[in-house]
Amino acid sequence: MNLFGKKKASAAPAPLPVDTIKVLRDNLLVLEKREEHIYRKIDAALSEAKAKSAKKDKNGALFALKRKKMYEAEVSKLQGARITLDSQILALESAAVNIETFKAMKSGATAMKGMRGDIDADKVDEIMDDIQEEKDIHDSISEAISRPGQDLFDDEELLDELAELDALEMEEEVAAPAPAVSAPAPAVPSTVFSLPSAPTGAVAPAAAPAAAPAESEDERALRELQASMLA
Repeated sequence: MNLFGKKKASAAPAPLPVDTIKVLRDNLLVLEKREEHIYRKIDAALSEAKAKSAKKDKNGALFALKRKKMYEAEVSKLQGARITLDSQILALESAAVNIETFKAMKSGATAMKGMRGDIDADKVDEIMDDIQEEKDIHDSISEAISRPGQDLFDDEELLDELAELDALEMEEEVAAPAPAVSAPAPAVPSTVFSLPSAPTGAVAPAAAPAAAPAESEDERALRELQASMLA
């Protein structure tokens, strides 16, 4: 509390970087124009010194050179001030870029946080555990439902029945009669008019039939007996 009844002056708000950079650039422009003006004075002093020296006015030439040196010192001061302003402008521009970058990063982080909501790693682990638990329950239910159908038939019994069917089929094949083999059909001549070709050389005479063998007495007596039985 102020005992004298006067309010403490509030601190002035910090100027914006953009406004400060504009002021510095304006001052820098003023310094550049003044430096150009001083350079013209240096040229004028140098010309005056040369003219005085040509007229053998030694004191006048020295006075002109002293002014030239004074102007050159002022140029050095102006150049130092320009370097200082340039460095301040560069620092403010860098700071402004950093601030804008920070704002962008903060905005991105806020957007990511808003998208995530109240999700964290622990909640994700809980959800994954719930999913795995539900999957296990589903597999157990499916297995319990399909178990009666699997236990309905015994595989060993079905295999024995299949072996009996195979044995019965083999017995039927062995007992079946073999199929009759049909004789091949005689070859049919290509045409009824197929005749042997005419001989081109001399035809040999046909051989005389062989003489019948002489009949014995027993055979003749048997033949006569058979003839008398047929009469």
